[in-house]
Amino acid sequence: MQLKRLLVIPARGNSKRIKNKNFKNFKGKPIISYSINTAIKSKLFDHIIVSIDDVNKIKYLKKFKVKIDIRPKKYAKDHSTIEDVLRNIYYNYLNKNIRFKEVWSLTPCSPLIKTSDLIKASKLLKKNKNRIVLPVCEYSAPISWAFKRNKRNILYPLKKNAYKIRSQDLPKNYHDTGNFVCIPFTFFKKKKKIEFDKNYVGLKIPKIRSVDIDDLEDWKIAEAFYEKK
Repeated sequence: MQLKRLLVIPARGNSKRIKNKNFKNFKGKPIISYSINTAIKSKLFDHIIVSIDDVNKIKYLKKFKVKIDIRPKKYAKDHSTIEDVLRNIYYNYLNKNIRFKEVWSLTPCSPLIKTSDLIKASKLLKKNKNRIVLPVCEYSAPISWAFKRNKRNILYPLKKNAYKIRSQDLPKNYHDTGNFVCIPFTFFKKKKKIEFDKNYVGLKIPKIRSVDIDDLEDWKIAEAFYEKK
């Protein structure tokens, strides 16, 4: 059986900086509910899977039209990667003779991402069938102005005299927002991992929707942006 898109929302527990981050209340609702509802409303996905390692979350997740995957312990460790999780789920489906043309991941802490962002990403992937689509945002300041700091708090410019160059004369640089990723199935055809770094294409999204929630400060920024939205 050939299907179009598989979406995985990876919601492992034991977050270090924000306790129970993926299910913590954000503006009155568990934050993961925003990602789930955005994915459902987009109408892009044949299967939406929430990958968890905490069986106590199953009851809450059953409120939604999603499938629940109990993550194997070897993929629920601190150093486990999203790629490991996606590959495991992809091959589980493949063993059932179910194939997907695209494999997506959307983080559970992406309350600012809109359905329109996902739809734009799907169109970009259609135009770039052999590329991986990442949401990107422009750095607030030129990275050429960056400093490194030693133990004595002494600063050293990464690029000598770059601070003398006007920002408008420097190239623009972008970072992955970390909210989602869209991968063609060709990257999963072989069990051996493929070099990803040479195969990205970026979908630019506004800064107000690009917060990657990693700590409590990020959480507060996301809440402020959500209120503005």
